[in-house]
Amino acid sequence: MSVVFHGNALFFRPGPGGPDRDGYIGQGRVFGGFPGGTEAGLMADLARNPGLMGDLETDLCLAYYQADADRLVLIRDACGLGPLFYAQSGGGWAVAFDLGDLFRLLGGPPPMDEDTFFDFVGTHYRYIFRDPGRTFHRGVRQVPAGCSLSLSAGGPRETRWLDLGFLPEVPAMDPGEASRRYVSLLEENVVLRLEALAGQDYAFSISSGLDSSSVAALAARHLGRPLDCWFMAYRDQSGSPFDETGGVMDLIEATGWRLNRVDLGAPDLLAETRALMDLTLAPMATVTWLAHHVLAKKAAQAGCRFLFSGLGGDESLAGEFEHFFAFFADLRAAGQEDLLERETAAWARLHDHPVFRKSPAVRDDWLARNVDFAARTLKVDQARYLAVREYFDQDWWTSMEARQPPVPLPHPYPFFLSNRLFQEMSSETSVPTLWSESLSSRAAGLRGVFPMTSPRLLRLALSAPGTLKYEDGLTKMLLRRALSGILPDSSRLNPVKTGFNAPLDLWLREPGLAREVGGLLSSPPFSRLGWLAPGAAGRILAEHLDGRRNHMMLLWPLISTAIFLEKFGR
Repeated sequence: MSVVFHGNALFFRPGPGGPDRDGYIGQGRVFGGFPGGTEAGLMADLARNPGLMGDLETDLCLAYYQADADRLVLIRDACGLGPLFYAQSGGGWAVAFDLGDLFRLLGGPPPMDEDTFFDFVGTHYRYIFRDPGRTFHRGVRQVPAGCSLSLSAGGPRETRWLDLGFLPEVPAMDPGEASRRYVSLLEENVVLRLEALAGQDYAFSISSGLDSSSVAALAARHLGRPLDCWFMAYRDQSGSPFDETGGVMDLIEATGWRLNRVDLGAPDLLAETRALMDLTLAPMATVTWLAHHVLAKKAAQAGCRFLFSGLGGDESLAGEFEHFFAFFADLRAAGQEDLLERETAAWARLHDHPVFRKSPAVRDDWLARNVDFAARTLKVDQARYLAVREYFDQDWWTSMEARQPPVPLPHPYPFFLSNRLFQEMSSETSVPTLWSESLSSRAAGLRGVFPMTSPRLLRLALSAPGTLKYEDGLTKMLLRRALSGILPDSSRLNPVKTGFNAPLDLWLREPGLAREVGGLLSSPPFSRLGWLAPGAAGRILAEHLDGRRNHMMLLWPLISTAIFLEKFGR
């Protein structure tokens, strides 16, 4: 037996007796760049040369059996928009796009992968996939985004087909030219996806942020009609940092789009998490994806099958607040001290926060800790990496850390900022975020559509210096400049970033939920692991309840891990 297909999964064992012709399974679409000919011909060409994926606009994931070579070729899309799993079994490999299908071939779910869970609970969610091929299940691997994997009698061989090389002409562009080129490519990507989905039921996920509203505005310009939009709101959070209602309503009033608002109050968090994990068979990176699943279910019930999103914009366009630090490093390295001081003052004026302060002293402290100007490299931010270590058993923490590979910090670009963004795309925020989006959306019967994850866009954005991305404290200037007259100024010039965050910190301050969480963490099977220091669970909850510390980002992975162990054991 060589290959046996089981719907959208397959089992492959090299050796005689296999089929005498090629076969494949795939998920996703080719939106643009299709050279003509048949689908089967394109799939065969991709299996022979996965680098051809770089010529396509696609979210395709492919498993292709080459009969003449008795070889299976697995190819994953550029950014990891769709998962592609594999595991050794019975002298061969089981392969599937869905964990449920894979587990059926394996005879059940494998035990937990402690290395992955170590980063989930002990460090920060952005390090879950520091090894981008691992998963939460021992022995279950995923093809890394932008990579192909060849399986044969000689064993697995992984290669990276994605090339996001530096475009030297981009830094010489004037800001207007760079912005027009970026938005032109983005609009082309939006239109390609709209045309490919013509006749399908699709809608747009929006927030008060720039990325999702930009994708929607460009789509509306092409379609010439109001859009069907979905928005997640949180009841009883009016005026809080989680409330995006004002910005969303400004956008809707300016455009006349149809708004489907999903209001989520304090959920039965443990029950909802258990129900979601029954579907995803794996934890979500953050609680935001539990909220997203609620929105996706509502949209699917209304007939929607594809949901356009602005995911990918933060990583390519430097939209997170901490990206300012890498921009400041570039200005200091270039000796642009006057511009550095002006941008620092604007950063503090527009983005100061009572907890996360913005000032020249904060800037210089970060640069001193995290930038090696002589080597032109960035370091792992130890303040984040070690933020919760005190709550864990130190022998366990030391043992697990010794087994981990270093956090990958590649530096392929001439700018600190571009390197920081590439690091986030390749293993930090993009990978766990898209993992969670994919699993939570598909569990609701939806697929996400992400025009901002195009390799053409990423290559252009990573080649642009920070002076093209920032201006007077405003981020994402590659978008803002060229969208004048396309996107309402209330959205285009809005400096506030919320980012779909769910108010987990407020939910966990409800005494009843806190007691439930305390019971979950103090009971088997989680308590038997011995991961937390004695009394740490109670201390974490007490500190969160009385406001001494916001432990939202620690409590969510602890809760998720405890529920995962209930379902899948150790």
